[in-house]
Amino acid sequence: MNHFELKGGELFCEGVALADIAQAVGTPVYVYSSATFERHYTVLRDALVAEGVKGDNGGDPLIAFAVKANSNLAVLKTLARLGAGADTVSEGEIRRALAAGVPPEKIVFSGVGKTAEELAFALKAGVAEINVESEPEMRLASQVAQSLGTRATIAIRVNPDVSAGGHAKIATGKEDNKFGVSFSEAERLYANASNDAGLKPVGVTCHIGSQITDLAPMAAAFTKMRGLVERLRGEGLSVQRLDLGGGLGVPYFNQPTPPSPA
Repeated sequence: MNHFELKGGELFCEGVALADIAQAVGTPVYVYSSATFERHYTVLRDALVAEGVKGDNGGDPLIAFAVKANSNLAVLKTLARLGAGADTVSEGEIRRALAAGVPPEKIVFSGVGKTAEELAFALKAGVAEINVESEPEMRLASQVAQSLGTRATIAIRVNPDVSAGGHAKIATGKEDNKFGVSFSEAERLYANASNDAGLKPVGVTCHIGSQITDLAPMAAAFTKMRGLVERLRGEGLSVQRLDLGGGLGVPYFNQPTPPSPA
């Protein structure tokens, strides 16, 4: 359900005619349905909770909305009020999430090419975790954290070598994609981070693509991630979080219905 519907050949959003909105505020104008955002967030959260998925301290799992998907402050505020977090890839996106009312402990800093300045901002803001994409980035995070007299809470992004997504350009989990490290690198880096004065490793993360309409790639990637966690714990390392990424496909018009969150 997306709360947009045709009535007598006229398009309405949540019972309001778009023509009336255009007349009131002018064009061009973007119209979003807050009821749709609320419904989809709630459906996803309820599906996870029903399966016993837990967040920090046994609470609800953190659902972090990708700010790059839509950085409109009204959209971010709507999701923040529901309890959503934010997945960010720049200082600017962290600032927008904070401005929208997302608590820093619900903000994840992802993305390649983070600068020292951005890392410092994230650490000072108190974000939940920094997802490091490479060994040089991990070293940089440690250096910045130590210069600030703190430790960076990090998760190591793993490339599970699984193809997924509605198009090759939005697939992020194959071996030749630029995101993350291999499983063998992840094990070594996690062990190194555990002995680094500037780092506090809390988990591992992956993201395999967007507009995913087949659950098999998710199952394959997440099973590999479970195996990684088991190996790390078997080495006596603490792994508190498993950050699983990938966008479940949305129901576009005239397209097959994708799997529901349940």
